[in-house]
Amino acid sequence: MLSRAEREVALMLCKGYIDKEVANRLCRSYHTVRTQKKAIYAKLGVSKDTELLAYMICERKGIDFSLQELRTKGIEYLTK
Repeated sequence: MLSRAEREVALMLCKGYIDKEVANRLCRSYHTVRTQKKAIYAKLGVSKDTELLAYMICERKGIDFSLQELRTKGIEYLTK
């Protein structure tokens, strides 16, 4: 679903880096990272970095990601 470049950005964001740090570490412009971040959010249906992190955790654990379930159950959703 995510391109290789978008996945790189997503993984850096999940490590806690801010957009400027991601740009510097990946040798991309700040504007490119911001554009990729918007595309990531749109593709995954998330609206902030914490939701992105939850999505990536679900992906790694093989859990179907549901933003509604996450908002309803919170951390319990990720630890089932």
